[in-house]
Amino acid sequence: MDILTIHGFDKKNMPITEQEKLGIADFLVEEEQNVPVLLQVARSVTKNICDVTTTQEALDYVYIQIGDTLALLNKRLITKEMIFKYLHQRKIQVNADFTKGALVSKIIEYWNSRLEFNIDQKKSSNISVAVNNSNSTQWSDTNSAIPNIAYNSSESNRNDASQQYPIHLLARKFTEWFFSNLNNHVLKVEDFWSDSQLQLRITATDQIKDYECAGASEVILNLLRSKEQFGFYFNPNLTHNGVQGRMNVHGLVLVLACGTLHTEQNCVGVFECTFGLLRDPFSENNWKVKTMQCVLRSQSAAIMPSLCDSETLVEALLLPIPEGEIT
Repeated sequence: MDILTIHGFDKKNMPITEQEKLGIADFLVEEEQNVPVLLQVARSVTKNICDVTTTQEALDYVYIQIGDTLALLNKRLITKEMIFKYLHQRKIQVNADFTKGALVSKIIEYWNSRLEFNIDQKKSSNISVAVNNSNSTQWSDTNSAIPNIAYNSSESNRNDASQQYPIHLLARKFTEWFFSNLNNHVLKVEDFWSDSQLQLRITATDQIKDYECAGASEVILNLLRSKEQFGFYFNPNLTHNGVQGRMNVHGLVLVLACGTLHTEQNCVGVFECTFGLLRDPFSENNWKVKTMQCVLRSQSAAIMPSLCDSETLVEALLLPIPEGEIT
């Protein structure tokens, strides 16, 4: 199918619909890791003569100066990896031999016929807040001021108040931050405690390999080495089914996360991780990784894995879930 044709009518030079505008905001603003791309696109269409500092300004420039959803999505800055990850997190199936053109068609189709947005909620959202343009990878939750971030979830999950417990919000925010930095090779020793520990298991069809190390530098080195050896891209399940928080008997905040493993062309496996987090009072009270246990499995994944299906996380899921602020 021609990428310009969806449901029988030509999308070339068609004005951006209101539904597509909401979809673009969902894709390039609500997915925080895509915000720098939105800013770059907006600056490029203005030839850098305008100082674009907020996401709302960037969206306005995109809607007016580009004015066409297809032209926007075909920008080189918007990669097929970005679109694939967005669709995959929303459980939208794509063909195994997908091209960027096919993904562009799929995301536009999704926005116009499947995606349900609450328009009033979007209009009142904080998409116009100023964007931090620094390249810092440090993240914090000082004074437990956890941002109110929109996450993908089923209708039943959205109605589940327990999802909004601070420990779960912290877990989802941390998971998004950690795997984004791991995929982009920007983890720092400052993100870990100096005596942090890693237990890593890689399970293939015919063998199991276990790795253990201690020390921030060694942990990062082993994570990146394993990632590069197999060409993995980590795609966490950022719904409540895929990421949750717990508290162990020693007061350590545990982040339980799972997701899929991808190479450039295929989904090749799944992963399950448990992070132990502690605040560092000498680093602006930021949370840092104290312990990490991770299992990488080579297997097919027709659907996104969930925590309740994990054999390795059964005991951790039985630990207490604090309802109040995390101190």
